[in-house]
Amino acid sequence: MALPTSDALPLATVLTDSVKLLWALGDRVRHGIVRELASGEALNVQTLALRLKEDPDLISKHLRVLREAGVILRVRPPDTDGRQQFHEVPAGTLRTLPDGR
Repeated sequence: MALPTSDALPLATVLTDSVKLLWALGDRVRHGIVRELASGEALNVQTLALRLKEDPDLISKHLRVLREAGVILRVRPPDTDGRQQFHEVPAGTLRTLPDGR
């Protein structure tokens, strides 16, 4: 890792953010949530719980960790009434690998 220049973030900030990110993605359930959201579709707790075969309360707790780490965002899709919370991966966060994954 290169040392930060004057216009870059301080190294301690970069390392702290990296550790938060790795910790957030290091859990099996949280990794599954991100994989589901990687499709680009905003999903709610109930849909994620069904797809991952986990309890909705557990999914909610993991979503909070992912939000706090900046991995996902809470959104309100236009065709919803606002009573349910939907989540998505921020645009531009994911990239396609050369093999198409």
